[in-house]
Formats: sequence, C-alpha cells, structure tokens
Amino acid sequence: MLKKYTFLTSGLSSILAFGFQVDSTVKDEILKKGCVDCHFVYQAEFLPKRSWEKMFQPNELANHFGKKVELSSELRKKFLDYYLKNSCDSADSKAKIKINESIESTDIPLQITKVPYITSKHEDLKKEIFSQKDVKTASNCTACHRDADKDGNFDKEDVKVPNWKKGFFGWKEIN
Repeated sequence: MLKKYTFLTSGLSSILAFGFQVDSTVKDEILKKGCVDCHFVYQAEFLPKRSWEKMFQPNELANHFGKKVELSSELRKKFLDYYLKNSCDSADSKAKIKINESIESTDIPLQITKVPYITSKHEDLKKEIFSQKDVKTASNCTACHRDADKDGNFDKEDVKVPNWKKGFFGWKEIN
C-alpha cells in the first residue's frame, strides 16, 4: 500500500528511483538491527518473492555479498515473512507491478541495482555520481534518497546528490 503516489510522466533525465513513497519501510527494530551494520534495510517492493526466498536461504546468508550473515531461524523467518508479504509480485500497487513486470519471470535478481525498472531510472546518471566517496556504490540508496530508510521516500523532488547540483540540463558536479 502506497502512502503517496506520484509517478512521473516526464523528466527521464531525473535521478528519481520511482517518484513515490513506499509503505513497507521496516519499522521493526529487531529486523533493522539485523541489517544496519552493513546497509539500510531495503524495502521489499524492490524484489519478487523468489529473490527474497533465495536471499534468505542459509547458504546465501553464509556469503551475503561477501559477508557472513548469522540469523537465528526465528529471525530469518521473521525477515522472510516480511519480505514475502511485501514483495513486488504481491501486486497491490502500481509501483510494485511496474517493478515486477520489468523482471523476467525466470530471473531471480539478488541485487536491487540490477532490477531493470530501477536501473532505467538511473541510467542517465554519470558513473562518477555513484563512485564518489560520499556515495561509493549504487546500492547506497540513502546517500541520495536521504529519507528512504526512515519513511520510504524515493520522490524525485527530495533527492539530494552529494557534491552534485541538479540543473536544467541534468546533474553537474560541484567543484
């Protein structure tokens, strides 16, 4: 369920991720603590159920993007229940449908930055934006979407790219 829905009809050169605010931001402090040592808690809407199921398999957690994640079976189940309930293929919002439709039914993406709909929203950005020290990687959503971890805000109007300024012709680096 979306709190705010403002899909854009133009402005493909913007740095928006979606132009909406998601409602499944994790508020459960126990779940948050399971992730925040390495990254913010990603919203479930970004991947389908099959991806979350694979990601929370014990063998995947043993090598979770180069790190070993240890979760009790109870906490693993709690995470999985949350992600399965709110995944993009639960199809209860236009945003989820757009994300889900962009993923081939046989694909099992484990990286949100590889989801076609999401990459399409960032494809016009210079690589330097993501590689700069204040951002480091495209998976660091909260570097530019400052409120994403607090209230699920991915609205283009609230994007603030460190060391870059939005101009009429796109983003320009601030010297």
